[in-house]
Amino acid sequence: MIKFISLIAICIYLGSCSKETLPLNPFDKNQIDTNVLDTNKYDPYSIFSIHKDILKPTCANSGCHDGNFEPDFRTVESSYFGLVNVAPIKSSSSGGFPFRVLPGDASKSMLLQRMTIDLNGNSGIMPLALEPKSTYNQHKSEYLQRITKWINDGAKDLAGNTPVSPNFPPNIQGVVFFQGNTELSRPGLYEAANATAGINTSVYFSLSDDKLDQSQLKNCTINISVNPDSFNLANEKPLIAGPEKTINGLNGMSTKYWFNCDLETSSSISLDVLWIRITVSDDFQTVRLPNENSMFPIKKYFAIRFK
Repeated sequence: MIKFISLIAICIYLGSCSKETLPLNPFDKNQIDTNVLDTNKYDPYSIFSIHKDILKPTCANSGCHDGNFEPDFRTVESSYFGLVNVAPIKSSSSGGFPFRVLPGDASKSMLLQRMTIDLNGNSGIMPLALEPKSTYNQHKSEYLQRITKWINDGAKDLAGNTPVSPNFPPNIQGVVFFQGNTELSRPGLYEAANATAGINTSVYFSLSDDKLDQSQLKNCTINISVNPDSFNLANEKPLIAGPEKTINGLNGMSTKYWFNCDLETSSSISLDVLWIRITVSDDFQTVRLPNENSMFPIKKYFAIRFK
């Protein structure tokens, strides 16, 4: 009986040590009809060959880009759709790299930056680790040249099509609060700004869009609530356009601010936190910043605390 119980305990222990199930590949829905591919024709500058020879054996290592981290290099489809015209999560402090892969311009593609330089001096050069049998170091120059040519030739997909340039939604670059001419401080980058009740207060927003200057954005409104997750549409009112201010933004660099609004700051709101949401439209879509699914630190970045 004791042996039987011990055997069960061992099985439970071994089961608990099994490899954690990786998340589903979010790009499976973007499968391309592989029937159009001639996989017997080897083109070293195609995404098919680049995935087969470089991304999968070198980057989709256990614990790396095997579903644990974006981009997901488990399949050629997820590699392509996770790279081309996709904004990087970690960017260069100097800017200049809007996408992981920018079709037609390898010099502005973050993928090659991550594979050739230590980003911001604290990220290391990709790949950070190699499997024991990897031949990446022996062929590194060739592999980088192949990726460079694929990007500069338009970053074509599996079927040889050049991707259509996307239209990304407007995004926030900075939120700054003022009382008089004094910029209000925050206890941390993503903390609510500290303000004194009863003093005229204004808020300025710096916005970016991949197609339009922020001054060309439309239907720009602001909504204010005492609840970060509940806004009354009846309180929506237009943002004021201009005058332009140049102040540091989220990235710590000098940024242009355009849309703004004066806030109601009577003494009755002492000890309250006001949560702010704006709505803006480009020529393609309308977005709320922050929205219901935004991380809480972003919601706090749009907030102001009165004392």
